[in-house]
Amino acid sequence: MKNVQTKNTQYQRIVYMICLIGALGGLLFGLDQGFIANSLSTIDHVYTLNISQGENYSAVLAWGGILGALLSGLFARTLGRKKVLVLAGFLFSVLSFVSALLPPLAILVACRFGLGFAVGVASFTVPLYLSETAPTSIRGGMATLFQLMITIGIFLIAATNVFIAKILGHTEISLRLMFAVILIFAFVMFLGSLFLPESPRWLMLKGKHDKALDVLNKVRSSKEEIQKEVAEIKESIAVNQGSGAAMLTKGFFWKILLVGVVLQMFQQLVGINMMIYYAPTIFGYAGMTGLIALLAIPTVNMLFTFPAVKWIEKWGRKKLLYFGAVIMMVSMFSAGFAFLSIHESGPSSITNAVLLLSAIVYIFGFACSWGPVAWVICAEIFPLKGREIGMTVTTMVNWTFAGLVMANALSFMKAYGNYSIFFVFGGFCILSMVFLKFFVPETKGVSLEKIEKNLEDGVPLRQLGDTESTPQAPVQTVPQSA
Repeated sequence: MKNVQTKNTQYQRIVYMICLIGALGGLLFGLDQGFIANSLSTIDHVYTLNISQGENYSAVLAWGGILGALLSGLFARTLGRKKVLVLAGFLFSVLSFVSALLPPLAILVACRFGLGFAVGVASFTVPLYLSETAPTSIRGGMATLFQLMITIGIFLIAATNVFIAKILGHTEISLRLMFAVILIFAFVMFLGSLFLPESPRWLMLKGKHDKALDVLNKVRSSKEEIQKEVAEIKESIAVNQGSGAAMLTKGFFWKILLVGVVLQMFQQLVGINMMIYYAPTIFGYAGMTGLIALLAIPTVNMLFTFPAVKWIEKWGRKKLLYFGAVIMMVSMFSAGFAFLSIHESGPSSITNAVLLLSAIVYIFGFACSWGPVAWVICAEIFPLKGREIGMTVTTMVNWTFAGLVMANALSFMKAYGNYSIFFVFGGFCILSMVFLKFFVPETKGVSLEKIEKNLEDGVPLRQLGDTESTPQAPVQTVPQSA
């Protein structure tokens, strides 16, 4: 009886540790992503940056994220999931600490690039580690928790930066404290990751079966559960070992990879990172500097990630993306017309109200649709053997276009008028709906195996989720519909 109680206590402790690393990995992702929004004015004051320099500092996180996403798969395979998490936590801690010392601008930019690298690594490795290590009963919750904690991190850093600046002003002390907030959570993640068990799947992949069983004995509650998982891991390794590169010779894989690439491209080209990073700056152009203007975007982004978890299974992926695209299109055009009116007649209470409401509605539309759903579809449409390649490439594309938006949004507004960029992003919302109609399948309620079989059988891309789809006839002379 005592042994059973000891095992249950150990099991609960490890599970709590897994929950902690999942939460902190997502939180740090959000903290670093949301840092710029309400700290850019302080950075500008301390380092006397112009618009272009501010954009470059903001965007360098994305360039680091691209490199992190590219190398994370290699790191996870060679070093192991745990060591990569330790590395990410170490980088978060050291680079946040150096940033808090307010070094010369070149070093500060290099630190942000390194933080982007750590974010890219964590965004790949944390969900992978959780899916391989967390008990089945909480695995789905962990995936949801990771996404939710990103939005909480964005909100938390936005709120703390606002209050630090309000209390202390745009001073060096303020900026040090802003970086210190990230440092605290980064150090906790680093220490916590040192005590995590290694992924049992990775241990078995490396032939360390005894160590894998030791881990499973700690993180699973019964022998039956352990035996079932060992069998599943062995089968998965046998099916997928050394097969990823072979997918690059398959025409159908390149087609579905293009769908994932364009999907992630549109996730950024609808304008989300302009709103996440620069909303306070944009509102400032209209003379809006109150707490509502400063915190509305991160607050709504966090709150409306919750319903997406339910709606994605109730409505389906494609319908939710359509819904979000329409909402974002209308709100972008509304914001554009509000800024056009401000450009011609100056700000007024009506135009400011329209601008603020448009931004809030836009974030609602994104948070409950394109924010989480684009990632879900990318995780579902790739064949098992090419899933790691597909996710790596599409993640890099997402970071690339995020960087392009961050590096050019404010300069574009300065060159062509504050209203111009809203019409551009509204146009991309329209194009995204055209893409959805002709190329993106509905994957709700369809097994991954069925999607993969339809893809291999030559079923048109937008019909991959049809459970009764039939292969494309080889004698057809009309170009295949997507």
